[in-house]
Amino acid sequence: MKKLIIDSKKANEEYSLFDLHVHSFYSYDCKSKPKDIFKQAEKIGLSGLAITDHNTVSFHKSIREETNLLIIPGIEISTSNGHLIGLGVSELIEKNKSIAETIEQIFDYGGEIVVPHPFDFLRKGIGRKITKVNFSNLAIETVNASCITKVFNNKARNFAEKNSLAQTGGSDSHRVKDIGLAYTLVPKDAETVDDVLESIRKKKTLGEGSILSIYEKIIRSFQIHF
Repeated sequence: MKKLIIDSKKANEEYSLFDLHVHSFYSYDCKSKPKDIFKQAEKIGLSGLAITDHNTVSFHKSIREETNLLIIPGIEISTSNGHLIGLGVSELIEKNKSIAETIEQIFDYGGEIVVPHPFDFLRKGIGRKITKVNFSNLAIETVNASCITKVFNNKARNFAEKNSLAQTGGSDSHRVKDIGLAYTLVPKDAETVDDVLESIRKKKTLGEGSILSIYEKIIRSFQIHF
Protein backbone atom coordinates (compact mmCIF):
# COMPACT_ATOMS: atom_id res chain seq x y z
CA MET A 1 0.00 0.00 0.00
CA LYS A 2 1.31 3.44 -0.85
CA LYS A 3 1.57 5.65 2.22
CA LEU A 4 1.47 9.42 2.23
CA ILE A 5 4.34 10.96 4.11
CA ILE A 6 3.87 14.29 5.86
CA ASP A 7 7.01 16.10 7.00
CA SER A 8 5.78 17.29 10.37
CA LYS A 9 3.52 16.35 13.26
CA LYS A 10 1.86 19.74 12.88
CA ALA A 11 0.74 18.81 9.35
CA ASN A 12 -0.91 15.64 10.61
CA GLU A 13 -2.71 17.50 13.38
CA GLU A 14 -3.75 20.64 11.53
CA TYR A 15 -4.23 19.63 7.91
CA SER A 16 -6.30 17.24 5.82
CA LEU A 17 -4.91 15.80 2.60
CA PHE A 18 -6.53 16.48 -0.77
CA ASP A 19 -5.31 15.47 -4.22
CA LEU A 20 -6.50 18.43 -6.28
CA HIS A 21 -5.52 17.13 -9.74
CA VAL A 22 -6.96 13.73 -10.63
CA HIS A 23 -8.17 12.35 -13.95
CA SER A 24 -10.81 9.71 -14.62
CA PHE A 25 -11.77 7.67 -17.67
CA TYR A 26 -13.69 10.69 -18.93
CA SER A 27 -10.30 12.13 -19.91
CA TYR A 28 -9.15 10.90 -23.31
CA ASP A 29 -5.79 9.73 -21.89
CA CYS A 30 -6.95 7.96 -18.72
CA LYS A 31 -8.61 4.65 -17.89
CA SER A 32 -9.31 5.13 -14.16
CA LYS A 33 -12.83 4.14 -13.10
CA PRO A 34 -14.62 6.23 -10.45
CA LYS A 35 -15.07 3.38 -7.98
CA ASP A 36 -11.37 2.50 -8.22
CA ILE A 37 -10.36 6.14 -7.76
CA PHE A 38 -12.44 6.42 -4.60
CA LYS A 39 -11.22 3.11 -3.23
CA GLN A 40 -7.57 4.05 -3.67
CA ALA A 41 -8.01 7.54 -2.22
CA GLU A 42 -9.74 6.16 0.86
CA LYS A 43 -7.09 3.47 1.30
CA ILE A 44 -4.19 5.92 1.40
CA GLY A 45 -5.92 8.33 3.74
CA LEU A 46 -7.00 11.25 1.59
CA SER A 47 -9.89 13.40 2.78
CA GLY A 48 -10.93 14.41 -0.71
CA LEU A 49 -10.20 14.75 -4.41
CA ALA A 50 -10.68 17.20 -7.22
CA ILE A 51 -11.59 15.37 -10.43
CA THR A 52 -10.19 17.60 -13.18
CA ASP A 53 -10.71 15.84 -16.49
CA HIS A 54 -9.48 17.35 -19.73
CA ASN A 55 -12.10 19.70 -21.21
CA THR A 56 -15.07 17.81 -19.79
CA VAL A 57 -17.21 17.74 -16.64
CA SER A 58 -18.90 14.45 -17.52
CA PHE A 59 -17.62 12.85 -14.31
CA HIS A 60 -19.53 15.36 -12.21
CA LYS A 61 -22.67 15.01 -14.30
CA SER A 62 -22.64 11.22 -14.31
CA ILE A 63 -21.04 9.92 -11.11
CA ARG A 64 -23.28 7.88 -8.84
CA GLU A 65 -20.65 6.05 -6.78
CA GLU A 66 -20.89 6.44 -3.01
CA THR A 67 -17.88 7.65 -1.05
CA ASN A 68 -17.00 9.36 2.22
CA LEU A 69 -14.49 11.53 0.37
CA LEU A 70 -15.17 15.19 -0.31
CA ILE A 71 -15.32 15.37 -4.11
CA ILE A 72 -14.53 18.77 -5.57
CA PRO A 73 -15.86 19.41 -9.07
CA GLY A 74 -13.30 20.64 -11.53
CA ILE A 75 -12.02 20.74 -15.08
CA GLU A 76 -8.61 21.07 -16.72
CA ILE A 77 -9.06 23.42 -19.65
CA SER A 78 -6.83 23.66 -22.69
CA THR A 79 -6.50 27.38 -23.36
CA SER A 80 -4.83 28.75 -26.47
CA ASN A 81 -1.62 29.06 -24.45
CA GLY A 82 -1.61 26.14 -22.04
CA HIS A 83 -3.63 24.50 -19.28
CA LEU A 84 -5.72 25.97 -16.47
CA ILE A 85 -7.74 24.18 -13.79
CA GLY A 86 -11.10 25.45 -12.62
CA LEU A 87 -11.93 24.10 -9.15
CA GLY A 88 -15.52 24.21 -7.97
CA VAL A 89 -16.69 24.23 -11.58
CA SER A 90 -19.18 21.65 -12.83
CA GLU A 91 -20.13 23.43 -16.04
CA LEU A 92 -18.31 22.92 -19.33
CA ILE A 93 -15.86 25.65 -20.26
CA GLU A 94 -14.97 26.05 -23.91
CA LYS A 95 -11.42 25.11 -24.79
CA ASN A 96 -8.91 26.99 -26.96
CA LYS A 97 -9.94 30.38 -25.64
CA SER A 98 -7.32 32.86 -24.45
CA ILE A 99 -5.98 32.67 -20.90
CA ALA A 100 -7.84 35.86 -19.98
CA GLU A 101 -11.16 34.63 -21.43
CA THR A 102 -10.84 31.29 -19.66
CA ILE A 103 -10.02 32.93 -16.35
CA GLU A 104 -13.05 35.20 -16.67
CA GLN A 105 -15.36 32.28 -17.37
CA ILE A 106 -14.08 30.24 -14.42
CA PHE A 107 -14.66 33.17 -12.09
CA ASP A 108 -18.11 33.71 -13.62
CA TYR A 109 -18.95 30.15 -12.51
CA GLY A 110 -17.69 30.90 -9.01
CA GLY A 111 -14.65 28.71 -9.35
CA GLU A 112 -11.09 28.98 -8.11
CA ILE A 113 -8.26 28.91 -10.65
CA VAL A 114 -5.18 26.75 -10.29
CA VAL A 115 -2.33 27.00 -12.79
CA PRO A 116 -1.13 23.39 -13.18
CA HIS A 117 2.50 22.44 -13.92
CA PRO A 118 3.06 26.05 -15.05
CA PHE A 119 6.71 25.71 -16.05
CA ASP A 120 6.53 22.22 -17.52
CA PHE A 121 6.88 23.12 -21.20
CA LEU A 122 6.65 19.42 -22.09
CA ARG A 123 3.00 19.33 -20.93
CA LYS A 124 1.54 22.66 -22.01
CA GLY A 125 2.42 24.65 -18.95
CA ILE A 126 1.43 28.30 -19.29
CA GLY A 127 4.74 29.53 -17.92
CA ARG A 128 5.47 33.25 -18.01
CA LYS A 129 2.42 33.87 -20.17
CA ILE A 130 0.49 34.02 -16.91
CA THR A 131 2.17 37.35 -16.20
CA LYS A 132 0.29 38.87 -19.14
CA VAL A 133 -2.94 38.81 -17.10
CA ASN A 134 -3.86 39.72 -13.52
CA PHE A 135 -2.57 36.62 -11.76
CA SER A 136 -2.70 37.93 -8.18
CA ASN A 137 -5.87 35.94 -7.40
CA LEU A 138 -4.75 32.67 -8.98
CA ALA A 139 -3.26 29.62 -7.26
CA ILE A 140 -0.12 27.88 -8.46
CA GLU A 141 0.30 24.11 -8.47
CA THR A 142 3.73 23.93 -6.85
CA VAL A 143 3.94 20.14 -6.73
CA ASN A 144 2.79 18.07 -9.69
CA ALA A 145 3.72 14.40 -9.44
CA SER A 146 3.78 13.93 -13.21
CA CYS A 147 6.49 16.51 -13.94
CA ILE A 148 9.50 14.82 -15.49
CA THR A 149 11.88 16.72 -13.21
CA LYS A 150 11.64 18.50 -9.86
CA VAL A 151 13.07 21.59 -11.55
CA PHE A 152 9.63 22.44 -12.96
CA ASN A 153 8.02 22.19 -9.52
CA ASN A 154 10.81 24.20 -7.91
CA LYS A 155 10.29 26.99 -10.44
CA ALA A 156 6.56 26.93 -9.73
CA ARG A 157 7.11 27.19 -5.97
CA ASN A 158 9.62 29.99 -6.36
CA PHE A 159 7.21 31.90 -8.57
CA ALA A 160 4.36 31.43 -6.09
CA GLU A 161 6.46 32.50 -3.13
CA LYS A 162 7.95 35.49 -4.92
CA ASN A 163 4.47 36.73 -5.85
CA SER A 164 2.70 35.69 -2.63
CA LEU A 165 0.31 33.37 -4.46
CA ALA A 166 -1.78 30.48 -3.16
CA GLN A 167 -0.21 27.04 -3.54
CA THR A 168 -1.64 23.58 -4.23
CA GLY A 169 -0.37 20.10 -5.05
CA GLY A 170 -1.78 17.28 -7.14
CA SER A 171 -0.78 13.95 -8.57
CA ASP A 172 -2.11 14.68 -12.06
CA SER A 173 -2.84 10.97 -11.89
CA HIS A 174 -3.83 9.12 -15.03
CA ARG A 175 -3.55 5.79 -13.21
CA VAL A 176 -5.27 4.82 -9.98
CA LYS A 177 -1.98 3.81 -8.34
CA ASP A 178 -0.58 7.34 -8.70
CA ILE A 179 -3.33 9.07 -6.74
CA GLY A 180 -1.94 10.96 -3.75
CA LEU A 181 1.67 10.93 -4.88
CA ALA A 182 1.41 14.72 -4.64
CA TYR A 183 -1.29 16.44 -2.62
CA THR A 184 -2.53 19.62 -1.00
CA LEU A 185 -2.49 20.30 2.73
CA VAL A 186 -5.84 21.88 3.61
CA PRO A 187 -6.77 23.16 7.10
CA LYS A 188 -8.73 20.56 9.09
CA ASP A 189 -11.70 22.88 9.52
CA ALA A 190 -12.37 22.87 5.76
CA GLU A 191 -15.29 20.45 5.57
CA THR A 192 -17.14 21.51 2.41
CA VAL A 193 -16.20 22.31 -1.17
CA ASP A 194 -16.65 26.01 -0.47
CA ASP A 195 -14.42 25.69 2.61
CA VAL A 196 -11.62 24.15 0.54
CA LEU A 197 -11.91 26.82 -2.16
CA GLU A 198 -11.90 29.54 0.50
CA SER A 199 -8.78 28.03 2.07
CA ILE A 200 -7.05 28.31 -1.29
CA ARG A 201 -8.24 31.89 -1.78
CA LYS A 202 -6.93 32.82 1.66
CA LYS A 203 -3.58 31.13 0.88
CA LYS A 204 -3.90 28.64 3.70
CA THR A 205 -2.98 25.59 1.60
CA LEU A 206 0.36 24.01 0.72
CA GLY A 207 1.52 21.67 -2.04
CA GLU A 208 3.53 18.62 -0.97
CA GLY A 209 4.60 15.22 -2.27
CA SER A 210 6.97 13.73 -4.83
CA ILE A 211 7.17 12.91 -8.52
CA LEU A 212 7.06 9.72 -10.56
CA SER A 213 10.37 8.17 -11.51
CA ILE A 214 11.42 8.18 -15.15
CA TYR A 215 10.80 4.43 -15.22
CA GLU A 216 7.25 4.86 -13.91
CA LYS A 217 6.57 7.61 -16.42
CA ILE A 218 7.54 5.28 -19.26
CA ILE A 219 5.37 2.49 -17.86
CA ARG A 220 2.47 4.88 -17.38
CA SER A 221 2.69 6.04 -20.97
CA PHE A 222 2.19 2.47 -22.19
CA GLN A 223 -0.56 1.74 -19.66
CA ILE A 224 -2.71 4.75 -20.50
CA HIS A 225 -2.23 4.85 -24.25
CA PHE A 226 -2.23 1.19 -25.25
